Amino acid sequence: MAQLVRRIGWGLMALLAIGIALAFAAPYLSLNSAVSRIPLNPAVTLHFPILVIHATTGGLALVIGPFQFLRRLFAKRPALHRTLGRIYLICILLGGLAALFSALVSTSGFVAQFGLGFLAIIWLYSAYRAYETIRKGHIQLHRIWMRRNYTLTFAAVIFRLWLLVGALLLRIPFHAVYDTATWFSWILPLLVTEWFINQQLLQALAVRGRHAVQLPAVEKSQLLAKEKSLEPVLSIKG
Repeated sequence: MAQLVRRIGWGLMALLAIGIALAFAAPYLSLNSAVSRIPLNPAVTLHFPILVIHATTGGLALVIGPFQFLRRLFAKRPALHRTLGRIYLICILLGGLAALFSALVSTSGFVAQFGLGFLAIIWLYSAYRAYETIRKGHIQLHRIWMRRNYTLTFAAVIFRLWLLVGALLLRIPFHAVYDTATWFSWILPLLVTEWFINQQLLQALAVRGRHAVQLPAVEKSQLLAKEKSLEPVLSIKG
């Protein structure tokens, strides 16, 4: 049952990611400023070109992300996993810098600017930590940071879903929905992700604790040595 729920959850995530990327990011490939769904700052000529970079690289990262969580896929084809991972992180670097620039020159007001700007900063930071941990060989900690990072990438989906729900179904004024979405779209999902990360780590500690009680002294010392080598994983706040 749990496996079925995970598969359904993954399928829904992938479907939404691909759908949003096609609907909102792909049109920017036309390089026509008329397709921009974000009000452009007339005083900044680079605003639209930077938005194109953000939309295309962010859209690609959004599509790649779900497939990086398929353990069977990268267990069989680790080279593909590494290649997609590099492409993903490059997309986050370019998309994050473009997002930060766009937030700074946005005409949507201070609340939206600050929300989107802060999102861009932690988006970049979590990508850096994911890269740093895998370079050091901390695979489990790398997975944790990638989950955090993709949660922030997926904020693009939550953002647009909230706009639809708030403006069309709840009839909330658009500017209020937009300002709320710039914060709601990433804070709430990130809190949920952190809760799941902590639950999994606590379960792992409990399992190791039960095993340690039943082991002979020699095997206990070996287990403690192994746990010490896994200490970076338990530092979930990085």
